[in-house]
Amino acid sequence: MFIKYFKLAEQPFGTTPDPRFLFHSDSHREALASLYCAFYANRGFTALIAEPGMGKTTLLFEFLEHIKGCAKTVFLFNTFCGPDDIVTYILRDSGVVPGPTVADRYHQINETLGAEARKGRPVVLVIDEAQNLSPHTLEGIRLLTNFETTRSKLIQVVLAGQPQLADTLARPDLAQLRQRIFTICRIAPLSPAETRAYVQHRLTFAGYKGNDLFSPAAFDLIAQASSGIPRVINTLCFNSLCLCRARESQQVDEAMVNEAMADLELGKLPLVPVSYSAPSEVVAPPLGSTVNEPPIRSRLAVPLYAGALILAVLAAFFGFRLWSSSSLTHSNPSIPPVVSDVAAQPEMHSPSSAQSLSSAKTGHAENPENITIVSGDTLEGIATTHLGMFNGTVLRQIRALNPRITDPDHIETGRTLRLPDLGRAADSDAPGSK
Repeated sequence: MFIKYFKLAEQPFGTTPDPRFLFHSDSHREALASLYCAFYANRGFTALIAEPGMGKTTLLFEFLEHIKGCAKTVFLFNTFCGPDDIVTYILRDSGVVPGPTVADRYHQINETLGAEARKGRPVVLVIDEAQNLSPHTLEGIRLLTNFETTRSKLIQVVLAGQPQLADTLARPDLAQLRQRIFTICRIAPLSPAETRAYVQHRLTFAGYKGNDLFSPAAFDLIAQASSGIPRVINTLCFNSLCLCRARESQQVDEAMVNEAMADLELGKLPLVPVSYSAPSEVVAPPLGSTVNEPPIRSRLAVPLYAGALILAVLAAFFGFRLWSSSSLTHSNPSIPPVVSDVAAQPEMHSPSSAQSLSSAKTGHAENPENITIVSGDTLEGIATTHLGMFNGTVLRQIRALNPRITDPDHIETGRTLRLPDLGRAADSDAPGSK
């Protein structure tokens, strides 16, 4: 460790929120003054909002240290809880065993708050990391401030959290809570000059009495790399001092800060939080302004388009299946659906179109003397289509070539029908042909 090497009394860049090391920048001083003002004015709610690492918790401990002699303070940092859990926590912190039912516990907290008020000690509930609280829990906390007399509140609440807390408080369903917030304190990042003063302040408080421990170039790089976030400043200074001690140097220079940054991979994964902004589909207005319902078009567009595409594909697929099933149901099972559809068309009696229709039906356009009978065929239709006529002579010749035909009006589907050659038949019937 470098504490002994640099003749320090303690660690100047620790990770705990020690209020002794609190540096009062302009925004820290204003936020602390607002907390004091809300407390002494006996207001119901105060909000403290800042980015991560800005020193919110350290500031809260400084506030609690200041008022502990004249108030009963309860500090809550586990915010993944419900309103009843908060009531239970307050009771246990006050030395009261929580009752078995919600009604019992609310009666107990009313008695506890009244007893503290009679002692002249208001109860102050400080909730850190309040951005994790659900709207339901926040509404339950609001109801706690209904415990009051005609002259004063029996409990005051300080909500401290990251910028998401402001978005939650701006919700329309939390309008009653938002109206009860006395003031909103904010902490801004340190300027380059404040960053240098912050580092010097912590070194001095830790007992350092030597020459400047950081070069001007090192201070400039720390201010730039940390973006004025105190937690990041502490991390960079701690690692830079470790490197300085390892090289047995007396001052941290720019190269050491660069190496510390490289070790922390600040160039790839910055420890500085990205400036928070509300999601694109939810624009949180300033507190106290009219809040409209968040637009949902942008967040629903992609799912709607994807759903429409899936439905279209399913409709096409099942539509084809239903069409195929319907075609097979209404046709002869032994005949392909396409042939059945063609056979269902009206019979065409013109010789010019008959040959093309026959080709589609049977596939025997090259040899029209052999015809495969399909559903709906009749001898009259076949003879008219392929021979151009139908009379008693043609019928006798067809029956002579097809002895299985016993009923000309009912011919069997799927059988092969032989047709006579009317040209040769006419030659054989002509006078003198014998």
